[in-house]
Amino acid sequence: MSGKITFVGAGPGAADLITVRGAKILAEADLVIYAGSLVNEAILSYAGNAECVSSGDMNINEIIELMSKAWEAGKNVVRLHTGDPSIYGAVGEQFRELEKLNIPFEVVPGVSSALAAAAALKIEFTEPEISQRVIFTRVAGRTPLPDGERIEDLTSGTLCMFLSVSALDKLSADLIRAGRRASTPVAVVYRASWPDEEIVYGTLENIGQKVALHGVKRQAMVVIGDVLDPGKTRSKLYDAEFVHGYRNDRFYGKCAIFALTPKGIGKATQIASGLAGSVIFTPEKFTSLVPELRRMVYPDGGFSAAFARAWKEFDAIIAVTASGIVVRHAAGLVNAKKVDPAVVVCDENGDYAISLLSGHIGGANRLARAVAAITGGKPVITTASDCRGIMALDELAAKYHYRIVNPDKLTEIAQAILENKLVSLKMPEELFARYYSGMDNVEYLGDSKDVIEVKINASGVLLKMVKRRFALGIGCRRGIAGADLKAEVGNILQSHSYSWNDINLIASAELKKDEPGLLALAEELGTPVKFFSGEELNSIQVNGVSHAAQEHLGINSVSEAAALLAAGNGAKLIFGKTASGSTVTAALVEIVEE
Repeated sequence: MSGKITFVGAGPGAADLITVRGAKILAEADLVIYAGSLVNEAILSYAGNAECVSSGDMNINEIIELMSKAWEAGKNVVRLHTGDPSIYGAVGEQFRELEKLNIPFEVVPGVSSALAAAAALKIEFTEPEISQRVIFTRVAGRTPLPDGERIEDLTSGTLCMFLSVSALDKLSADLIRAGRRASTPVAVVYRASWPDEEIVYGTLENIGQKVALHGVKRQAMVVIGDVLDPGKTRSKLYDAEFVHGYRNDRFYGKCAIFALTPKGIGKATQIASGLAGSVIFTPEKFTSLVPELRRMVYPDGGFSAAFARAWKEFDAIIAVTASGIVVRHAAGLVNAKKVDPAVVVCDENGDYAISLLSGHIGGANRLARAVAAITGGKPVITTASDCRGIMALDELAAKYHYRIVNPDKLTEIAQAILENKLVSLKMPEELFARYYSGMDNVEYLGDSKDVIEVKINASGVLLKMVKRRFALGIGCRRGIAGADLKAEVGNILQSHSYSWNDINLIASAELKKDEPGLLALAEELGTPVKFFSGEELNSIQVNGVSHAAQEHLGINSVSEAAALLAAGNGAKLIFGKTASGSTVTAALVEIVEE
């Protein structure tokens, strides 16, 4: 009695995105031949006790021989392909070989990575009046493109480019040369639906550079077209330049995640998938267990040196290991709460996320809550103010961008609040109403926007916090409306946990001094504007040169250079040039008083 052969689409990556029919057929299989590293091995759990063989190092003759022998022996065979088998699945040649042998087979479709990319991007490929055509294609490689399917001919519609991320620069150049705008939006979705999914946004003009910074070289879908930005604002969470900050009371700093065992690395990978800007530090022997995009490898036995490096270079350290190990290695590195990174310890099961160090200013309490939300565990936060539901003054300062003038008084003031001593507050009315109005031992002395004063009435001890001052550099498309400019820049500020209320000065290029939208925005906000000549702007060293500004204005940088010039001596860069679509860039610099 002969068996049965079924080609099954495994879906884009996530184990639960295989179809119900596909999972049922896997459960009935005796032999599963799956497409190497492309198929998430978690999907093989549906196969029960079936023999599972990777085809990664097999040629077509070996695959057909294995399938045909199993079929002749009466076994149910599943040929498991990533995504949908019919799209770049190399199944056609297998079909033809089976037909030559008169062996019947069936095909079960799967969810394509292109559709998973659309879901990750939260877009509609066929946006009305923008694009009603979707093209699945690839760049020419070892497999050439047929006549009439040249990339240069794809001048309209939404493009889903398979197997093309390694040739982004050439692809972009070909499309621009063919007539696509250099500002056409592009999104690269790495491993859509997998736990380590990443999204990089850009344009035809800059996507190659951005993707190179992220290290994406394979297993990515490239989506090109105006459906990516149909007039909506867009989060910059995965932008190459977004490496630190807070948003919506969650921690989005640059995180180093340490794990010392295979189980710990699995949990670290889960945590990393939910935290932008995170990197997994792993010993050499576990290199293969960590996605390439997330990996920072150190020599076996080199944990101490790697931990010390992360302490200096990252905003936070998450350790998926015993807390004792972390305490011993942190002991010699601890300096002060103003400069130490946030440190969170998580157990291998993800049951607990412990805020160990820099709970308030460093953001470890927020980070612990974020980690617990990802793992489904509980945050463990032991700071007294948090336990009592009181907003700590140092956390208030960090969240609302105040500088503590005399931090040596912080502990005494905090202790007085916790001991129910009479404390007087002078601060913005909205902050008092939100955090302190219900406390019996606190009296309100009145509204104050730029200065917060906290006084222990019995002793006269005074804590003073001063609003930090910021200069905002703006570059924008000619003719942009003031309302649009405000919305676009506001979106950038929010993504870094700042608002228009934090801005004291706006700066731009002298060429923009007659820009109606920019002038209208400054007038509405009551914020002064400074303009600088091209020569002045080009005198400032910036993190990255703007190719668009170079081409059109002869200026290396507008937003970042203007902000640095406006802030003057001692300027401290908060975030560099950050784009919103293809129309606006902004950079934020702190004005440091001498």
